[in-house]
Amino acid sequence: MRPSLASFAAALETPPSGPGAYGIRVAHQAAAIIAVAAMVLDTQSTLAHSYGGILSVVVWVFAVLFAVEYGLRLALAPWAHWAHRDEPWRARWHWATNFHGIVDLAGALPVLTLAVGASPAHAQLYGAAWIVKLVAYAPGLELVGRVLRNARKSMGGLFLGFCMVLIVSATIAYEAEGSVQPDTFGSIPSAMWWAVVTVTTVGYGDAVPVTLVGRVVAAMVMVCGIGMFALWTAILVTGFSYEMRRREFLRTWDLVARVPYFHGLGAGTIADVAQLLRPSDFAAGTVVVRRGQPGDCMYFIVTGEITIDIKPPVTLGPGEFFGELALITGEPRSATVVAKTACELLHLDLADFRQLTARHPDVAKQIEAEASRRRRDGVVRRETLGA
Repeated sequence: MRPSLASFAAALETPPSGPGAYGIRVAHQAAAIIAVAAMVLDTQSTLAHSYGGILSVVVWVFAVLFAVEYGLRLALAPWAHWAHRDEPWRARWHWATNFHGIVDLAGALPVLTLAVGASPAHAQLYGAAWIVKLVAYAPGLELVGRVLRNARKSMGGLFLGFCMVLIVSATIAYEAEGSVQPDTFGSIPSAMWWAVVTVTTVGYGDAVPVTLVGRVVAAMVMVCGIGMFALWTAILVTGFSYEMRRREFLRTWDLVARVPYFHGLGAGTIADVAQLLRPSDFAAGTVVVRRGQPGDCMYFIVTGEITIDIKPPVTLGPGEFFGELALITGEPRSATVVAKTACELLHLDLADFRQLTARHPDVAKQIEAEASRRRRDGVVRRETLGA
């Protein structure tokens, strides 16, 4: 029975795995989108008057399904691939307290709140949490979370400064404007709204200082707000840039490791090569290089096949490379290369090729040896065709 429960648990994971994972993923995404759309449209009076009954039925059908989904995932947590089989309670607790478990619990809130006496109209509003279920299928949002976690100390320090500016500016505004505008600045909490609007440079205009001191403070607060948000932006942009480079490096490393030509290299050499190579995808029938073009890069084949348009045509597959002759001789491309099937290629620019050959002479020798062999084969082929 355990294997069947394990398969069922894998199908209910977020995102799902195992047989039929793609269909389950699409169905789960569609269910979340349809449920949220029905809940949102049901609050529109004109639509609710005409289709309110249908929309409510759709909302509550999905609400019950999501509540059942939460119960099943909680019950099957001990059979998940990450679970400790000998401690079922620990697996269930681990799942219930992680991000996906909390999201699924929020998705069950409409049924839970209805069970404790809330009206259906108010209970179904908790269905807004269903949209968060799509986070598991959006790698970009996972990247946002990683950036925020990495920058939490810097962001926390700036948030503390933000709070300090708010409190100090609200206090000064209360002192300077409280007697003149008691309705707006009559207390520090009341002046805090003006401080928030001013620091964020939104400037609604519903609270405006009229005294000289108040206007000077407002100007300083606006400048401080611009500086703080500029620092926040710089921190986040730097974090995103680092994570994008890291993700691209890991993807390139994985592709390099799959090329048989690099299997004999050590980890340090592969790391150097991964920093120099750039992945490219080509659809079947796409021209990769054309005869007569400048030879500014060479290519390594990760997956798929390419055809070199010579007589007779030559087909290369995974682990092989092409375009090195133009890099070594400096001559234009001697043949047109077309993707025979969908291909993943790694290309190496001329400057990076020179850097690679300088750092790793053994790699350069292998490439030059292959280039020499191909030149000899080309001479023999031309002589044979001429004869």
